[in-house]
Amino acid sequence: MKLTPNDRAWFDKVLRAIAAAEAGPSDVDIAQAPILSDWKAAVSPGGNIMLWGEVIDHPLLGNASIHTSQLIAIDTAAGWARTASRWYRLGRSIDALNAELAESMNGKAKLAGSVHFALPGFMNVDDPALLAQLLDEYIARVHAIDAADRAARDGEA
Repeated sequence: MKLTPNDRAWFDKVLRAIAAAEAGPSDVDIAQAPILSDWKAAVSPGGNIMLWGEVIDHPLLGNASIHTSQLIAIDTAAGWARTASRWYRLGRSIDALNAELAESMNGKAKLAGSVHFALPGFMNVDDPALLAQLLDEYIARVHAIDAADRAARDGEA
C-alpha cells in the first residue's frame, strides 16, 4: 500500500502528534495552547474522533465554536488534549456544564438530566474507557498504514 503525497504528509503530521502526546506536553505547550471549554468527545460522520466545544485564543479561529482535528490523546485529570494539529488546555466539559444546570434546577428531578448537548451529525462518546479504546485503535491503524506505506516504498528501490 503506497500513500499519495498528500496522505503521506497527513500521516507524518499524525505520527508527530502521536509522539508528542506520548511524551506529554511541556509547560510551554500548555501555556501556548488554546482553551477548549464546554467540550465533549465525539465521532464524526466519517468516523474521526474529535472534540467539540468553545475555543478561546485559537491561533487560526480566535474565539469560536469548533470541532477539532483528529483527537490523538486526552488527559482530563491533567487538563490537556492533543489533536493532529495542536495541544488544547481543557476547560469545563459539557458534562460538568450539564451537571451545573441540573443542580441549578434546585432538585426538580423531572428536569434534571433532560438537557442533552450534541453536535448535529456527530455521536458523542460518553464513556472514557470507550474513548481510550477508540484512540488506541486509531493509533494502531496509523502505525499499520505507515508501516505498509514504508514497506511499499522500500520495495520500489
